[in-house]
Amino acid sequence: MEAIEERLFKTLINNYGFFVEQYECNGKLNWMALGNTNTGICAVIVSSASMEETNAYYANVYLKAKNISYTVHNIIITEGSYEKSREGNNYEKLVYSKSEDTILFYSSSTEPIAKIFQSVRNNKVSMRNTDKSYFSITNILIGLNVIMFIVSVLISGQIFDIDTDVLIILGAKVNYLIDQGQIYRLVTAMFLHGGLMHIAFNMYALYALGDFIERIYGKIGYLVIYFVSGIAANLLSYMLSPNYASMGASGAIFGLFGAALVFGIKERDKIGKDFLINIGSVVAINVFIGMSQRDIDNAAHFGGFIGGIVVAFIIRELKLSKAKQG
Repeated sequence: MEAIEERLFKTLINNYGFFVEQYECNGKLNWMALGNTNTGICAVIVSSASMEETNAYYANVYLKAKNISYTVHNIIITEGSYEKSREGNNYEKLVYSKSEDTILFYSSSTEPIAKIFQSVRNNKVSMRNTDKSYFSITNILIGLNVIMFIVSVLISGQIFDIDTDVLIILGAKVNYLIDQGQIYRLVTAMFLHGGLMHIAFNMYALYALGDFIERIYGKIGYLVIYFVSGIAANLLSYMLSPNYASMGASGAIFGLFGAALVFGIKERDKIGKDFLINIGSVVAINVFIGMSQRDIDNAAHFGGFIGGIVVAFIIRELKLSKAKQG
C-alpha cells in the first residue's frame, strides 16, 4: 500500500467514521473504505492506472451483492500521463499524478473526497482517533480486566502483589482443579492479574492493538481471536507448566499479535514490510523478556500466539471464500 493511500484510509476511518472491508479482485483481496451518507454508502478504493477498471468492476460486484445504494469513488494513482477522456464505468474518479505530486482532475461528486485527499497529501489532517464511543470491544475487555483486578485487590488487601490464594479462588489456572472438572478456569484466568504492573502492561498492549485488530477482522473476528487465543494459551500452560498457578491477559494479547502478523504477511505487498518488521520486533522483545524472567508463563504466550495465527488465517480464508462466492 502506498504511504499516501495508507494515510488516506486511516484518516477516513479515524476522522470521518469510515470502516474498512475487503473484497475479492482476480483472486486477491483488496481494500475499500466505506462511509454512511444520506443517500447510501460512499465507497473509496485506490487503484493504479492499469488496474483502474478491474478494481472498480470487482468493487461494484461486491457492493451490489449487499443490496444497498452506493457510490464508488476510485482514486487512481498514475506515474505519468492520463487520458482525461476516459469515462469511469459505474464509478467516480480522482486522478493523482505521483510523479508530479498533484491531483490532475476529479469529478464533481468526488469533490469532498478530493478535499480530504488533498489535506492528507499536504499532511494537514490529524491522524488522531476521534471515535467517542466508550463501548468498543477493546474498552469492554479492558473494563472486565480492571473490574476483576479491583475485586482481587479488595479481597487480598494488596495492589502490587495479589495473594495467590485469592487469585486461585477467583479462577486462576491451576492444573489439579481443572483435573477436578473446573474447566471454566481456562477462561477466567484470562481476566486475572498478579499485580498493578502486570495489569498495566497488559492493558496498555490491549489498548494499543485491539482497535486495529477489530478494524481488520471485525468485531466477531476480534472476539473469536481474543478468546480462542486466551484458551489456547491456558491449555498449553496446562500441558507444559503444570506447577504454575497462572493468570493474565497476555496469552490472548499474544494471539492478537499473531493475528496482526498474519495480516502483515498476507498484505505485505500493499502495506510494505515496515509493519511486518514492527510486529516481529515487538513479539521478539516480548519473547526475550519472557525467557529472561522466571515468573512469566512462556508456554501460555506461545500457545496464545499460535492460536491467534491459526484463527486469523481461518477467518481470512473464510472471508476470501465468501467473497469468491459473491
